[in-house]
Amino acid sequence: MKIQTSVRVENTLYNEAKNVFSKFGLTFGDAVNIFLAKVAMEKAIPFELSLPSEELENRINNLNIDKNTQVYNTANELFEDLGI
Repeated sequence: MKIQTSVRVENTLYNEAKNVFSKFGLTFGDAVNIFLAKVAMEKAIPFELSLPSEELENRINNLNIDKNTQVYNTANELFEDLGI
């Protein structure tokens, strides 16, 4: 027996994921069913979940307040700045 359910997801995230699924020949529903089957089999979330480190939180905060950040227009600009 199958049930129908509804999930609220961000539109951009949904569309990006749907594009990835379609490259595998999967529908959104197929992908959700695969995820649920994996959870049921492993009795766990099938990927690592973790909280960001303090350093990562500081870096994110710096990006949000535009502090200690440098934006490069090209990878070559970044490489030059790094001396690579």
